[in-house]
Amino acid sequence: MKTALLGGSFNPVHNGHLALAEDVLKLGYQRILFIPAARSPLKKNLGGASDKDRVAMLELALKDFNGADIWVGEINRGGSSYSIDTVRELISTGIINRGAGLIIGDDLARGFSRWKSADELASMVNIILARRLPDINVDFPFSCIRLENRLWPYSSTEIRKEIADRGNPVRFLPAEVADYIERNALYVDTTT
Repeated sequence: MKTALLGGSFNPVHNGHLALAEDVLKLGYQRILFIPAARSPLKKNLGGASDKDRVAMLELALKDFNGADIWVGEINRGGSSYSIDTVRELISTGIINRGAGLIIGDDLARGFSRWKSADELASMVNIILARRLPDINVDFPFSCIRLENRLWPYSSTEIRKEIADRGNPVRFLPAEVADYIERNALYVDTTT
């Protein structure tokens, strides 16, 4: 099955993530594998929601999304999440084949060369460079597919802040995720 990987904190998963996955499926991929990170080496902490909460929100957001699965291997592995380790594990266990898609935002493109084993990673996957920045001429030194996806003017960080400041921003979230956040009083304390 032709698979593309979409990793992130998903803290919380929002409509922009789902729209991006839909756009990647239009490239001919049959499955998007959502991979919640245990801990990104590029982010200080995930804050606001436990691993269990983040997975539960993903399950709710994806329950009616044909072509989406969740892989919790990074959470189970613990520690820092490096894409190369995840891709190696997914290939060695037969979950994906070499040449699977790896979706990254163009906001990460400039620093990609500093990722752990970046050259090896780029040789193992087909990088799908998704637009996060309004500038479409982002330099990227590796072969990639430049996705002309819709731009979403918000991030999970901004959504968490809006929840803490003003309550639940339902317009950015799948309804089930918004309900889950409200029921579990997530993101009301900005110190986490």
